[in-house]
Amino acid sequence: MVSNSPEIGIRNLYALLVGIDNYPQPIKSLKGCVNDITAIETYLKNQIAGEWKLRKPRILTNEQATRQAIIDGFQNYLCQAGSDDIALFYYSGHGGQEKAPEEFWHLEPDRLDETLVCYDSRTPGNHDLADKELKYLLFQVAKKNPRVIVILDSCHSGSGTRNIDEGVRLAPEDTRDRPLSSFIFAEDKTFKLTSEQVNKKSAGLDLPQGRHILLAACRDYQYAKEQKGDNSETRGVFSYFFLKTLQQSNGRLSYQDIVRNIEALVNGKVKDQAPQLEATHPEDLQESFLGGAIPERPFSFILRYSSIDDDGWEINAGVIHGIPKPSSSDSDETTYLAIFPLDSTSEQLKQFPLAEAKVTEVFTGKSRVEISNYTEELDKNQSYWAFVTSLPMNRLKVYIKGNLETDVELAKNLLEKANIQKSLYVATVENFEEADYNLLIGDGQYWITQKDNDLPVVAPIPEQPNPSIYTEYDARKTIKALEAIARWKDILNLKSQGSKIDPNKVEMEIILVGHGNNEDDFKAYEPNSSDKPLTKDSGLYLEYIYDQGKWKPPVIEVKLTNKTDEDLYCNILFLSEDYSVTRYGGKTYVLQVKDGEINRTRKTDWDSLIIPPEFLKNGITEYKDIFKLIISTTDFNVDSLEQKGLQPPPPTRNVPRGSLERLMQQIDTRNSGGFGKKYDDWITKEVAVTIVKPRTAEQIKPDKAAKLLNGLVEVQPHPSLQAQVTLTTVSQTTRDIGNLIVPPILWDEPGVIESFQFTNSRGTDPGLSAVELFAVNNVNLVTKDSPLTLLVNQTLEADEYILPVSYDGEFFLPLGRGVKQGEQIKITLERLPQATTSSRSLGGSIKIFFKKVRSQQLGHSYDYPILTTAEVREEDNQIKVIYQPELSQPNLAAVKKRVDSAQKIVLYIHGIIGDTASIVGSVQQAKVEVNEQLRPLQELYDLVLTFDYENLHTTIEENARSLKQRLEAVGLGANHGKELHIVAHSMGGLVSRWFIEQEGGNQVVQHLVMLGTPNAGSPWPAVQDMIFALLGWGLNQMPEIVWPAKVVADLVAKSIEFVEANDHALDQMQPDSEFFGAIANNRDPQIPYTIIAGDRSIPILKQQSNRLRLLNEKLFAPVINKVVDGLVFGGEPNDIAVHLASIKSVSSDRSPQPKVLSNVACDHLTYFTTEAGLKALAVALHP
Repeated sequence: MVSNSPEIGIRNLYALLVGIDNYPQPIKSLKGCVNDITAIETYLKNQIAGEWKLRKPRILTNEQATRQAIIDGFQNYLCQAGSDDIALFYYSGHGGQEKAPEEFWHLEPDRLDETLVCYDSRTPGNHDLADKELKYLLFQVAKKNPRVIVILDSCHSGSGTRNIDEGVRLAPEDTRDRPLSSFIFAEDKTFKLTSEQVNKKSAGLDLPQGRHILLAACRDYQYAKEQKGDNSETRGVFSYFFLKTLQQSNGRLSYQDIVRNIEALVNGKVKDQAPQLEATHPEDLQESFLGGAIPERPFSFILRYSSIDDDGWEINAGVIHGIPKPSSSDSDETTYLAIFPLDSTSEQLKQFPLAEAKVTEVFTGKSRVEISNYTEELDKNQSYWAFVTSLPMNRLKVYIKGNLETDVELAKNLLEKANIQKSLYVATVENFEEADYNLLIGDGQYWITQKDNDLPVVAPIPEQPNPSIYTEYDARKTIKALEAIARWKDILNLKSQGSKIDPNKVEMEIILVGHGNNEDDFKAYEPNSSDKPLTKDSGLYLEYIYDQGKWKPPVIEVKLTNKTDEDLYCNILFLSEDYSVTRYGGKTYVLQVKDGEINRTRKTDWDSLIIPPEFLKNGITEYKDIFKLIISTTDFNVDSLEQKGLQPPPPTRNVPRGSLERLMQQIDTRNSGGFGKKYDDWITKEVAVTIVKPRTAEQIKPDKAAKLLNGLVEVQPHPSLQAQVTLTTVSQTTRDIGNLIVPPILWDEPGVIESFQFTNSRGTDPGLSAVELFAVNNVNLVTKDSPLTLLVNQTLEADEYILPVSYDGEFFLPLGRGVKQGEQIKITLERLPQATTSSRSLGGSIKIFFKKVRSQQLGHSYDYPILTTAEVREEDNQIKVIYQPELSQPNLAAVKKRVDSAQKIVLYIHGIIGDTASIVGSVQQAKVEVNEQLRPLQELYDLVLTFDYENLHTTIEENARSLKQRLEAVGLGANHGKELHIVAHSMGGLVSRWFIEQEGGNQVVQHLVMLGTPNAGSPWPAVQDMIFALLGWGLNQMPEIVWPAKVVADLVAKSIEFVEANDHALDQMQPDSEFFGAIANNRDPQIPYTIIAGDRSIPILKQQSNRLRLLNEKLFAPVINKVVDGLVFGGEPNDIAVHLASIKSVSSDRSPQPKVLSNVACDHLTYFTTEAGLKALAVALHP
């Protein structure tokens, strides 16, 4: 085959390396992405050799990494790669999502494309690099048939959160519309749609995929995280362990083995991040990384004396070769090497060395060493072999904290008394950033928790709280638990720094042979055509099965195969999630090369992989074990590494040891390993196995509650529904439905919308957060009049609610509500969707997820109505509202003082949905022209007032009278001599009108601006039906709706409250109510009114009308659906809640006449957040 390379006979590696830390606001900056790129660039420059040439890498960092620069990097740089070459794209930065064009909706049920966030992605006129664009670029690169490798250290999409923790590589969703014409392949003739297709817009694009291998940092519902690496340098967790694996593997690992190794190491560092490996051609996964461009590293290093400036002895290995830096220049915690003559034979290398070398300083490609333990003087004019015999063991760093400083100090004193400072495994730190774990002190207990979220790693010590009583005994137990964790991590990270053993020629296969607890109930595994070979996955995912009335765990055997030319000794260590370490199979397996295959292969006995009963009892359904294979050319013993779960290490062993055993002994005793007589050649391999035991499903009965997880959740009897019900996890459900858990509009935003879990995440178990129904006889049996009810033994705050939601294969559907009931939560399901695919049931299953929403304006602790002042600021591109006095502590006297010193005042009044916090930010966001400069609207006023009121039990007239009383109390009575403008949304406009037109408010108010006010009533039979419709449409982005999280929370909470309350005020919203009859005949108040009406009538595209009607049929009863059908399809302009004719229905026979602005392109809930709505508000108040 003729090479397309620039130089004949040379094989080229083209590397496009992109790292972005410093994103423009409001995207959060990262810290480790540029470090990742620098590290991989250094590695490639120092490792590519032989017939391979590293073409000058195209490196794009921070502001260099624009969208166009990355595209150019593919088209003008990587596309040079020919048939014998490699094209590598490495991206370290934020991943994200953006709204997908309609042409892709058939590919994206959530209507979102996954993206890479470029430096300028979110600036006007630019977009993220969409996954489909990346595929297109890969297709172009692959045309000349090079090997294409893609490595992404970013989140694909995550399970959905707006408030991303620092160090998580996921940017907020880009909510802008993006047309197909903005994609880089839009003008490519091979992608051009026919005119018929364009008109119908019903056919999506069939995108090609160029041949490539993809390594990704996490699954699509997980997060790619950052952590401190070597020398406290921030790195991506995936990138850090990826490079560590390469440095320690002699460059010969296959892609499959690399990702398996990374997953095991990542699992020991952070939770809920599992690297992924994909290939368009599965056979490519067995190739060595970069196809041999990285030559085999020598089994040993070279020691020589550097006479330049008399630098002393050094080895030709440094950071890029995996040599760690010592903790300090005089520290014994460093790397030790054995020194041999260059002409040593294999047998002589196993004998006593000439000397020992201690690493004192580490550079990129070399290290300085100090020579000791001479058997003879080394010749400075000679070179020597240097073999690693010992590596530094880092102590586990713990940060101690608690809510009460007195408790923390008491616990610290006890830990010091128990000699924590003398521990060989654990060290306390004063800086949180340096810690591996937190030690949380409280209620007389020590909690070992994860650093980032304080989720417990193990049970507290002691297990029962005993407030303010801390003992030295418990302190010692805590230290022992931390030491067990440290030892477990040391064993997991145990790696050889150089070996002549080819890791691709030693195989460890984990084979599923069946399920059962013993021989009597064993059921053999029968694979079908859809099963993936277990060894092809980056990590294994093995489930219990339900057979013959009981759960049966997976039964496996481990097969070891030696394809090298020498005998090998193998031990398998079994590292469990409870931090126990056992010798799997209980013996050393000898793989001999003589007598053919029979001796080259060994199999372990069959063994059941179970989740310990104490874990199952606590609701844990996912449990991760790691198989660590240690391979050596000489026999060795691993007994010193075994430990019980969270028990102290075994006593020191004093027997003759080889270099491998000395490294193991170093883990056991923390000594440097010493000088030995045997130097072994050895390597390790790891495979992580996740064991899953779904919860047993209980039958829903007509006369008895179904108790789940020992009564934590009780499913109440239902008269006619027949089904089985259980609790499950996100990871188990995503195997069936992907990441279609909840729609983006319900993504988490702490304090507003949060995921609700029945049990917390612990270890690798994600926690039970979903309800799954099987074998449902008829979903239509669950209705508003005959609901399915769940009682949960948790509680909510007064202003918190639960929204159950489910995806039925086409739509996200709100299913009911959850409210506080005493010390429990009562969840009422008023509808069920159709079942979707399930790996556990041929008939499919219904998967229900739950979101907790908080809406303060409905909090019963507030003393409504509340008149107060608001200070609005913009900080880091975010609007912050500060009430003075606070809503929870109304103080009219304090408000009066502020009113007294103000002349021009604006008053905000909210509508049916929401509170003033969701609208008053517009006083800062709306811009007006002052002295030829655009300034915030609030600069026109001396003071901003807000009026929050209750509208479930209070009539419009009563709220109007309360408004009058509050204003009088702060000095704004009739003829107050100041200027007062009111900005009122929706129902707030009606409250304002009644105050002005019936309560003498025309002597108080100088200008009223109404936005979306139903001046002639609402077309909806009940306002709760309107809110439910808005929620249903919003969940499915029909029309193209993007609402702030606060608005969504208010919408959910309001819909729940309407069902729970007697909505007296909302009966008044009917067009024929007495209220509208009265207000239509009010006298002329003779003050200016300005009306703003949003026109976002749902655009009915041909292919969408049937889909929207289908959604409405699923959401509403026939009577309600008729109203919805008329509003949506009737052709009369509306803001999706109110007809424009109703909004504008104020008599023109007034002086001055009401001023009606041109229709505004926003909907009922976005008057105060869209550019069009804000511009209209500015025009109304500052013409």
